[in-house]
Amino acid sequence: MSANILDYFHGSNAGYVLELYERYMADPTAVDEQTAQQLAQLAPLIEQDTIANGHGHAPAIALPPSVVPDSTDLLDKAVAAANLAQAIREYGHLAANTNPIYPPPGDPSLLLETYGLTRADLQRLPPHLVGGPVCVGAANAEEAIQRLRDVYTGGAGYDYDHLTDPEERAWLREAAESHRFRQQIDPDGDNAIRLLKRLIKVEVLEKFLHKAFLGKKRFSIEGVDMLVPILDEIIISSAKFNVESVLLGMAHRGRLNVMAHVLNKLYSDILREFKDPLADT
Repeated sequence: MSANILDYFHGSNAGYVLELYERYMADPTAVDEQTAQQLAQLAPLIEQDTIANGHGHAPAIALPPSVVPDSTDLLDKAVAAANLAQAIREYGHLAANTNPIYPPPGDPSLLLETYGLTRADLQRLPPHLVGGPVCVGAANAEEAIQRLRDVYTGGAGYDYDHLTDPEERAWLREAAESHRFRQQIDPDGDNAIRLLKRLIKVEVLEKFLHKAFLGKKRFSIEGVDMLVPILDEIIISSAKFNVESVLLGMAHRGRLNVMAHVLNKLYSDILREFKDPLADT
C-alpha cells in the first residue's frame, strides 16, 4: 500500500523531516550517521509516493496531477505552512474578537504574506502539516488552517504557551481544537432556550433588587450574568463524573443570584436576610 511520508510526521516535524531528506538525497554525508541510517530506511517508503521532475524525485504531497512544483519550492511551502499553524496556536489570541469596543491588535505572524504563502499554496498542501483535530476530514492545508483560525481567532482566545508542563499544553490544545470547550448550540434548540430562560431569571432578580433596595449596598452580577449558566454547566458536568458534592467559594459579586439560581435558596429567605434589620422595628 502506498503511503505518504507526511502521514507519519505532522506539523513542523513533517517539514523538518522533508528538509533532512532533501539534504540526505543531495549528499548522504550532510547529516549525521544515525539520521542517515533512519532516512535510508524511510527512502523506499518515500519513493513509493514520488513524482519525477527535472530535479530528481520529490515527495508527492497529495497534489493535483496538473501541479508539479519544484521540490525545493514545495519543501519551503510545507515548512512555511507548518510555521503558520504554530504561530496561530501561539499568537492567535491576539486576533481574537473578545473586545466589543476595540478591534484586536493582531500580529504579523498570523498573516500568509509573512511566510510567503498564498491560498493557492495551502490548497496544494495536505492538511497533515497543520496537525491536530482540525486536520481530520480537511481537504487540504488551507481548510485546516481556516479551522485553526476559527478556534484561536474567533470569539474566544486561547493562550496556553506559557505553561511549562507539556502534558498540560497538549491537553489544552486538543480540548480547544476539538471544540470541547465551545460546543455549538442550535439557536432554536432546547439548550439555547434553557440558557435564555436562565439569563432572564438572572436579569429579573437583578432589576428587582435594584428597585426594591435602591441605594442598598450590594454586589451586582451585571456584566457577569453568564456566571450562573457557567456554574450550571460545571455542576452538571461534575455529576457526570460521579462528583457527589461541590464546595463553592466566590467573591461578593453576584452572590445573591448564585444563591438563588445555583444553590436554590428561596427568594423569601434571601430577601428577609437582605433587608435592613431596622425595617421590622
